[in-house]
Amino acid sequence: MANCFANEDIYFIENNPIFLENEGNVLELREKAKNISFQNAFDILLKNILDPIDVGKLQQISEINISELVKDYKIQSEKITDINYFSEISVNFNSKKVREFLLKNNIELNVFISESYLIFPIFKKFKTYYLWEDDNYWYDYLLQEYDKQGLLKLFFPKKNHLNKLRISADQIINEDIDSVRKFLDLFKRKKAIIIFLEEYFDYSGNVFSVKFQTKVFSNNGFSEIIILKDNMLPNDSNYSQVELIAKSAMSELQNWWKNKIENFEIGKNKIKTYFVSFRTDNLKNTIFIESKLKEILSEKNFLIQELTNDRITYKILTNYSIDQINLALEVSNLRLKETNKNDQYFIEYY
Repeated sequence: MANCFANEDIYFIENNPIFLENEGNVLELREKAKNISFQNAFDILLKNILDPIDVGKLQQISEINISELVKDYKIQSEKITDINYFSEISVNFNSKKVREFLLKNNIELNVFISESYLIFPIFKKFKTYYLWEDDNYWYDYLLQEYDKQGLLKLFFPKKNHLNKLRISADQIINEDIDSVRKFLDLFKRKKAIIIFLEEYFDYSGNVFSVKFQTKVFSNNGFSEIIILKDNMLPNDSNYSQVELIAKSAMSELQNWWKNKIENFEIGKNKIKTYFVSFRTDNLKNTIFIESKLKEILSEKNFLIQELTNDRITYKILTNYSIDQINLALEVSNLRLKETNKNDQYFIEYY
């Protein structure tokens, strides 16, 4: 049984725009718009949750009754003229039925939703740094291009005076760990992505040039990640390319997260056995941890091995690595930690 490490939001495809010619019958127009929105939303969903190869496999299936996979839908807005019909329709898919449909067609579903990364969008222009200022349109373009339905979840702090007092662009660029950690604690985040863009104008060549860099802050340290190589940047342009770079950056960040998942998939077909234990002195925590593990593992591969007064140990049979399981658990602030015995782990909050 394939498992989905996601909240149900990934199955909610919001505000699909539909443009049609008004042929006179409003009821027929609405029905046609509904069917088109179902197809468009399904295509978006598949793009988010499947590998491109598997998307291609499904496209070869001639008849798919998408309406059977829809939980509900809503017309968010509608405008009808004598000539045209326009509507925005949100579609909410039934996650269980989608998974069953994919399994029936031998498509494996592995959806890892990231924990929420706080974004530091630093913009430099004319030797001035912008972060939480109103003039930081780099921030605006990144937020505009952010795909809320993607697997990588991002959090944009508001541009305001308070945040300007809390942390500056200089502190982030100089890798002031204490300042970054305090700022993250304020918003209850553990990780951050720094997206730096410098745009400068070369008066001799009469062109715009850019410098781009991305870093991740996690585990009290900074590390650079390459999401846009130099040959992907529109240097020496006659026009500002900030908006275009923001679109590319947000798309490549989603790809970075997908590649991070794929890097853990070596040897995924080998069944492994782990023993995972945690304390049971807090009923609420026990139920929470069990539910999170069951989201990852099917019931038959999640077996009680030992039960004492204050601890429970599960035997887990899975083709996922510990890194993969921890990747799925991190959104719930949980992780598996090794003990001094082979294949034995305990669960902790972090």
